[in-house]
Amino acid sequence: MFVIKLKNILIIKLVNDFCLMFKDIKYNNIFATLGFFIILFFIGISIYADFGLGVDEDNSRVNGFVSLRYIYEIFSPQNIFKIDKIIIVSNINDYSQQGNGVVFDLPMAFLELIFNITDDRQIYLIRHFSNFLFFFISIIFFYKIIKNRYNSYFSALLGAAFLVASPRIFAESFYNSKDILFMSLFIINLFAGINFLEKPSIKSAAFFSIISALCIDVRILGILLPAIIFLIFIINMLRNNNFKKYDILPFILFLILLPFLVILFWPYLWENPIGNFVGVFKNLSQHPYYGYNFYFGEYIAARNVPWHYPIVWIFITTPIYYLILFLIGFIFIFYRLISRLLKIEKNNSYIDLWRGKKELQDLIFFLTFSIPIFIIIILDSTLYDGWRHLYFVYPSFIIIALNGLNLIKNIFIKKKKLTINIVTCLLVLQILFWMFTNHPHQNVYFNLFTMNKFNKNFEMDYWGISNKNALEYIAKDSKNEANVSFIDNEKLSWMKNGAVLINTARGPIVDEDALYAELKNDRLNAAFDVYWQEPYHGKLKEFYPERF
Repeated sequence: MFVIKLKNILIIKLVNDFCLMFKDIKYNNIFATLGFFIILFFIGISIYADFGLGVDEDNSRVNGFVSLRYIYEIFSPQNIFKIDKIIIVSNINDYSQQGNGVVFDLPMAFLELIFNITDDRQIYLIRHFSNFLFFFISIIFFYKIIKNRYNSYFSALLGAAFLVASPRIFAESFYNSKDILFMSLFIINLFAGINFLEKPSIKSAAFFSIISALCIDVRILGILLPAIIFLIFIINMLRNNNFKKYDILPFILFLILLPFLVILFWPYLWENPIGNFVGVFKNLSQHPYYGYNFYFGEYIAARNVPWHYPIVWIFITTPIYYLILFLIGFIFIFYRLISRLLKIEKNNSYIDLWRGKKELQDLIFFLTFSIPIFIIIILDSTLYDGWRHLYFVYPSFIIIALNGLNLIKNIFIKKKKLTINIVTCLLVLQILFWMFTNHPHQNVYFNLFTMNKFNKNFEMDYWGISNKNALEYIAKDSKNEANVSFIDNEKLSWMKNGAVLINTARGPIVDEDALYAELKNDRLNAAFDVYWQEPYHGKLKEFYPERF
């Protein structure tokens, strides 16, 4: 009896210890997650001022004010003068860069107007901080997506760490308000779309509609995920005999809300929704960009890049370890998908595309990565500045890479899981160390595939971020007064008498004093739509409007 009692006591104690251990593990995971995001947030708010001004940021700012002025024309025409004091912009129907929505740029313009922010540095610092904030929020949703897929705190944290420890993505999260913003919204929409499929309700349909509309209003390619979810929802209805009729209501709500919200969030579509949307689509499909890319040591027109351009850029700017894991995961998912398609029964063509929610999620990640690349290659799209236009496929890339990592741990090397986890963490730390030592120039990261000859074969700082450091170096170390204007006295002297200097790039690239001297001597004329300060009140107004 004593032995039996002792045995029962030991069993109860072991069960209690196990439960306590499980509870501790759960709390440790929560603390690790909170610690990760708290550290990331404080890193972001500590370094957002370190990055220079990207070449596209002025255009993004103008983009916001064009739509803001249009809204004021409709709802508050008596206050348009407040916008005109800040910046002179064209009419919304005459604005040539309507390919990008105003999901980010319009609120930024509104903040600048409402809080009367006149300091140029503060204007762009606020934009940098806000851009990072969007990215930070998206990483939380990314964590949730991976936690839902793999039911693992470690995998979720590791996936979030992979995304942060992607040097180019992290750097551009502060100043790329188009591609990174689109990627961030696409991540949130992945979460919303999967949640809508798994738990169709009025709430999930509304959330998915809102985020889908925001995605589309940043880039038209945002329509991809709603289209995929739409098809899967239809297939679910056809394959499930027990499909509940009331699940149709959220679906119908989504179909109604989505086009309405796309129009609502994009003022350019208000006047002529269908016509303007089609116009934007045509403009993007025939993007009138005539620049060149430096690719494998040659200058190639952006309108005529080889088919492998985006694939090569992904492979040379992504950490090699991520690439290896991705290839393993991608091949496995692709093989499984093909096998299922080949085995589909003739009379049950919806039965075997996926088995369970995890395989369905894998299919979504596979499609959201593969389809955009396939479309760009088939359509021979205009591409430039590396693969930044495809950043939104990168979250799916990482999730597929995690699939590859799990395959290694659970199938190929079952007894070495801890070792693999440790090696993975060490490799991520190595990338983070590189990012730390090369801050704030993480945007020029290349992996070892380029054999350290990246500067001779590929574009580097196409954003012009390093100009900030260059100017700080000149200002700090130059013994004499530094003149950083590109068009100075010497270059103006090369122009013929009576010539007109036209500047639509940046005001400061022209030496204001040198131009003043030329206009004062009646030798040159000038036409500018950018200035040294906005609104411009400098000495060149002396020649307005006859000669300046």
